Amino acid sequence: MAQKILITGGAGFIGSNFVAYLQKQKKYKIIVFDKLENHAAANDTDIIYVKGNIISQNDVEDVFKNYGPFTTVFHLASAMPNKEVNDAKMLETNVIGTKNLISSAVKHKTKAFVFTSSNVTYGIPEALPTTEEMIPIPLEVYGKSKILAEEELKKFKGRINIQIIRCPVVSGLGRLGLQAILFDFISDNKKVYVLGDGSNKYQFVDVTDVCTALEKASQVRGFDIYNIGADEILTLKEIYLRVIKHAKSTSKIVCLPSTLALFILSILDKLNLSPLGVYQYSMIGRSLYTDTTKIKKKLHWKPLKTNADTFIENYDWYIKNKGNFTQIGSGDFSANRSVPKMGVLTLLKMIS
Repeated sequence: MAQKILITGGAGFIGSNFVAYLQKQKKYKIIVFDKLENHAAANDTDIIYVKGNIISQNDVEDVFKNYGPFTTVFHLASAMPNKEVNDAKMLETNVIGTKNLISSAVKHKTKAFVFTSSNVTYGIPEALPTTEEMIPIPLEVYGKSKILAEEELKKFKGRINIQIIRCPVVSGLGRLGLQAILFDFISDNKKVYVLGDGSNKYQFVDVTDVCTALEKASQVRGFDIYNIGADEILTLKEIYLRVIKHAKSTSKIVCLPSTLALFILSILDKLNLSPLGVYQYSMIGRSLYTDTTKIKKKLHWKPLKTNADTFIENYDWYIKNKGNFTQIGSGDFSANRSVPKMGVLTLLKMIS
């Protein structure tokens, strides 16, 4: 008999990939709960799409009453840091929304609850790689909202199986956001800019590897937190150069003085002239990568794709679909499945 599961944020980037991943296994009855429109194929008979908002306790209760009981809740819905979402809305969605979901999950006797948190919770770590034992000190509201959401889940420890996965930037086919800007510059043979000398190591993870980890986490008892990420951790400059070489682009890497560039980016952010938020421009020149020993050992998980693999595959997808994307704030797709407003980067591209 098929397991009935609830996936919040199932219309987003990770969510839509996860739904497709589970469909292939043909052992789940999937209920997607999302405030976005349903963009799945009409013949997906093993999926029920429910439109609603996790910040509404009534919406959450309705989906549990009308479509439960669920074996597992995969909580992937999240307000992401972009220019279209203010801090108050981000906190409400990520914290109150999580509180609503875990409360209803326990009330309706759900067996497992799997939550996607973020490595931004570590802020600027004192040591690398980060481990799950480190005390999170987030820099900005998104990171704080994820930690507060984790705290809400901890309150239900012992009453339901809860597994939390702290993700880095998730890449893969269909990922847009800031990657779309990089791909736009490379495809048009424009200069690509890095802060400092580009030697900072930054970890990503492919969405297909996240999908396998999510399913494995649903089968674990108790409460735990895991870091996840690709094994091959390259510098940003190395990743960019590999994409440039693959694209046969004439783009060149240009190194910018970190201190001056950060000052300018902070001003542009305040003036709403840049697609980069505080965490993004603060970390773009720093290294951030995690120790993934725990998730490999406990969940028997292993990443199959490197950072370079996922960027190159996504670049090819971007080129194939270029011209058919919605802009963040102008369509009913998630931010990670839309292109950001370029702002002052339009001018930078013109002179590059």
